[in-house]
Amino acid sequence: MRPGAIVVTSFPSAGLATTVAGHFMIRSLKLVRTGLFEAPEMAPVAVIQGGEVQPPIRAYGNGALSLVLSEFPPASGQATAIARSIFNGARQRKAGMIVCLEGVVPHPSDPGEEAPPPDGAVEASWVAFSQRSAALDGRFLKPPTKLLSDGVIGGVTGALLVLALETEIPVVALLVSARATEGYPDDRAGAHLIETLTAAFPEFKIDTRPLRAQAEEIEKMLRASMQRSPSPAPDEAGSPATDMYR
Repeated sequence: MRPGAIVVTSFPSAGLATTVAGHFMIRSLKLVRTGLFEAPEMAPVAVIQGGEVQPPIRAYGNGALSLVLSEFPPASGQATAIARSIFNGARQRKAGMIVCLEGVVPHPSDPGEEAPPPDGAVEASWVAFSQRSAALDGRFLKPPTKLLSDGVIGGVTGALLVLALETEIPVVALLVSARATEGYPDDRAGAHLIETLTAAFPEFKIDTRPLRAQAEEIEKMLRASMQRSPSPAPDEAGSPATDMYR
């Protein structure tokens, strides 16, 4: 990784949008594995992909980009240590910026505002900065991406945002709305994450059309499955608001 390179982090979040985006970026940009993360408190897990053993948290890259990808969300007690390791590594290598990918399930922010549709058709994105500047605004605040004015960001991304306060390396969090359907990754949200990133960095040329085509196939399958499933009895359905917020 050369000085000024961009560090991108991908830790599992809503809809596995970040996991989808991270793996697709590795394939599309032909990134090679450059390192791994290990600590005594980390779970002893090996990931097998394509017949090869992979550590659960690892780094990929080329000269201009370094991608830190995790297959599992870290425990709350591990997030700050992992974030500190990423941040210190970025500083030592004189990275230009750290961009954290996140998927979120948005809720209405105002009493009169409607909740997002359950099919995830609306693609919304937000950005949060550890330190704001006109240059960062110009790079990231492009429609449909909006500034996250209020909210809470946890995990590795939240820790990185705090670590970068008043430092020379800005941390940027890119968040997209994702559908958290159990057992199915949200490929559409993953594609939107990549497109939001490449809108800020056009030099990362990634064609997301295959990912969106895959998302359409998954959505067709989900719709067919819902049509075949019997409707729940009134006493089994529950209150949508209660189910969502409990």
